[in-house]
Order: sequence, then structure tokens, then C-alpha cells
Amino acid sequence: MRDQRHSATWPDPPGGDPPDGSVRVRPPGCQATVQLSSGQGLKQQLSATLKEALRPVIVVMSGGDVGKRIPVCGNAVLGRDPTADIVLGDSGVSWRHARLEDRGDAWAVVDLGSTNGTVVRNEHCRDAVLAPGDSILLGQTLLRFELRDSIERAYDAELQRLIDIDDLSGLYVRRKFDRELATLVEAARTRGVPLGLLGMDMDGIKQINDAHGHLFGAYVIGETGHLIGRVLVGRGIGCRFGGDEFFAALPDLDARAAWDVAVRIHAEVNAHPYARDSIPLRPGISIGVASFPADAGDAVSLFERADKALYRAKQTGRNRVSL
Repeated sequence: MRDQRHSATWPDPPGGDPPDGSVRVRPPGCQATVQLSSGQGLKQQLSATLKEALRPVIVVMSGGDVGKRIPVCGNAVLGRDPTADIVLGDSGVSWRHARLEDRGDAWAVVDLGSTNGTVVRNEHCRDAVLAPGDSILLGQTLLRFELRDSIERAYDAELQRLIDIDDLSGLYVRRKFDRELATLVEAARTRGVPLGLLGMDMDGIKQINDAHGHLFGAYVIGETGHLIGRVLVGRGIGCRFGGDEFFAALPDLDARAAWDVAVRIHAEVNAHPYARDSIPLRPGISIGVASFPADAGDAVSLFERADKALYRAKQTGRNRVSL
């Protein structure tokens, strides 16, 4: 009977209600129509629909990752552990500090016995149900819990791309790469595996700028960044460090394997048909190779070792690879 059904505030789609006695509901902002049966089924289906539409996002409000938006899918561990779902590079954060839990009809944060505790809404807690806008303090890192719809999540993803990616080269910006390198070194240390690092500097950019203008130099830098990115697919991550300098981190690769990647990048750059406005351009690239833990025991020392190898490549004739 009609009066036994749960009514909806949105108009029924053309054709009226389905013959099984359920009622169609079109949630605001959604194009799809969902069918809801009466009683407990109504509550469950509404909950499932809203949960699908609104998904949790953690926004980093302070620390080295400030501004980062991290989508959450299912339970997620937060901590300094490189294998954690959400890695926080904060010495005040425990190795495995806290866990975000999906409890079906709510989200919660649970402290995992951390040293400095978990603070939610300015109060220390071991287990707290979260509401949108709640603050979570782990060590010195302040996070905010949010629920975001698909449009907002797409906006977040684009904003994150603008923050992390260099438009000219398509590689990471230096700030993003530095954070990722520190995490990769800790992951390599934990797993007992090597990590290769390449320092790269283009040759001939000044001559190109002087002869043809800085737009030509920028074109060559951008093309080289995309070449490096293609070589690194499935091998590691790269960044445009600044100007015509690049770096690349290569998980699980020792110095010899990293050397092979460097040789491939060198060959690609020297074989690429650089040309702008029908003017052929002939840049080169010098590359220095280093590896963890053979050459250095931390991210800073590893970077310095790769930079010294790059300097040797420059000093011994340029446009070559050096250890």
C-alpha cells in the first residue's frame, strides 16, 4: 500500500514507483537513481549511497607535507614506518602511531600505543569517532579529517598535482622529491635493500639560450624532463631540481644497476631529435651515480655523494656518466 512506503523529498523519475513497493530516490547532486526498500533496508541503502558519495580525506595542516590531501580507502595506519598507509616524516610521530578505522556507519581514529599520544579535538584519546572538520594531532603534525564528494576529490587531486609536479618537465618538484627520497631511504634501510640515486645536469643550455633565446632553452629542459620520466617508468621517481638539473631515485637498485639506468638516460638525450621552429638543438647531459647503503647511510649523504659524482662527470669532459 502506498501509505506503508517511506516517502522521499525528491520527485520520482518518469514512470512512477517500481511495482515491488520500493521507492526510487535521487540524492542531491547525484545522477543515478537508487531503489530503496522499506524499513531497515532503507537505512542501509541510504547509508551505503551516502558513503559512496562522501569519502574520507586527510588534509595535512602543518609539517613538511603541509597542504597534502590524502584520500583514505578502508582502514589506514599512520606513522613513520615507510610501509604505513599514510607516512608522516615527523620525529614526534611513532613508527606505527595510529589507525583510521572504517566502522561502517562512522570513521574513528585509534591510538596504537604511540609515545606522544593522539590528540583529537584538542584532547588526548585512545579511540575517538571522527566528524568532518575534526583535528588530529600526531607529534607536531596537525591533520584534519574531511568527507569529500567526487567533485571535491577531483579538485583535491588537481591541486595536489599543481603542488607536486613541475609543469615544464612533468617530474616532481624539489620539495616533493626531498620528502619522497627520505621515505625511500628509510624503506630501503628497513627492508635491507639498496637505493640508487642519479644527479643530472644538462650540457649546452647556456649556449642554446645565448644563440636562440631562453624559450629554446626551456623547451630543451622540458623535453629532457619528459625523456627522463619515460625512462623511469617502473624504475623510480625523478624531479626537476632547479634550472636544468634533475635527480632520480631508484628503489632496489645498487650502483651498477643505477649506472645502467643512467646510461639509458644519457643515450636517450643524445639520440633525441631536439628541434624548435625547425632549428635543430644539440644538448648533452652529465650524470652522477651513487647508491645507499654502499656510498652513504642517509638521504642527505646520498644526495651529496651523487652530486660529487655529477661534478666528476662535468670535470672529466661533460656529457657522460660517472660514479
